[in-house]
Amino acid sequence: MLCNCNYNKTKILYKIMKIAGFIEKHAIKDAERENHPLCAEEYKELHRDLERHIEKLRLAVEGLSREGKFG
Repeated sequence: MLCNCNYNKTKILYKIMKIAGFIEKHAIKDAERENHPLCAEEYKELHRDLERHIEKLRLAVEGLSREGKFG
């Protein structure tokens, strides 16, 4: 069984990845198609920020797993 902290990391990583995917596949394109450059830029910035946090969480989960401390 996962401890709460590791479970939370995994769940947050999953949810942030889903949001980042939605922004990349839909939000940016919709804003550009509707000629809303400020919205598109905001979505791009948000996507960059989320990708940075995804990488941090991924490395944390991967490191714990490698050390056998993920449970």
